[in-house]
Amino acid sequence: MNDSSPTLPSSLPSGFALRPWEGLLLALLASAIVFAIVQATHPIFRVSGDVNVAMGRPTAEFLAVIQQNDRNDQKHAALYLGCLGLLTAGALSLRESIARRTWLAPIVALPLGAAGGAIGGWLGCLVMQIARDNFGQAELKHLIEAQLAVALPLGFGIGLGYGIATRSLAGAIMSAGTGLAGGAVAAAIYAVGISILFPTASTEALLPGEAAMRLLWLCCLAGFVGISIPIAGRQSTQLA
Repeated sequence: MNDSSPTLPSSLPSGFALRPWEGLLLALLASAIVFAIVQATHPIFRVSGDVNVAMGRPTAEFLAVIQQNDRNDQKHAALYLGCLGLLTAGALSLRESIARRTWLAPIVALPLGAAGGAIGGWLGCLVMQIARDNFGQAELKHLIEAQLAVALPLGFGIGLGYGIATRSLAGAIMSAGTGLAGGAVAAAIYAVGISILFPTASTEALLPGEAAMRLLWLCCLAGFVGISIPIAGRQSTQLA
């Protein structure tokens, strides 16, 4: 009697079920959702009225405003990029988990992706603030450093979260490492790209002020990670 029950593809134990175009589309979808959230809610955190001063007030009061703005920037970046990591890791791992018939992986992947994004947002703002305090205006190298501070934890969190869905140590290590590499590529391409496409845009804050730059930023960060992980998985399958 023939067994008609579906079986998993033989390539799954050594490779990833997620295809590169699927990873890219899912990552871009997550980016679009986060972009819509940012456009609808930003700014969530505002400078309190008791430190909002006018011209002519003591320097200490202006410094208090700057410090609170810095904290608010870090909160915004951690929140938005945490959402990006959560949605991207969740979408990618869900696709893998469906193929492997396990539902535990997305539950683990969600906090890992969110943590990577939140840490990256906080570190990226810190790099920008240090550049401002020491150099006045952030230069291209500072922008690259800030984007690397964002993209590396984000890519690692998404990659590790996705890799857990493979239920193998080798898959988790490869996915986490590829997430790091994809994040590094995204950081460099974005930083150089906006210097060419938006040469007059302000680089004082990590979160871009213009809507087009925000969308490009989010899509670049998630997109390169989302497509690089399944490409690495397919290459490992071919080499096996």
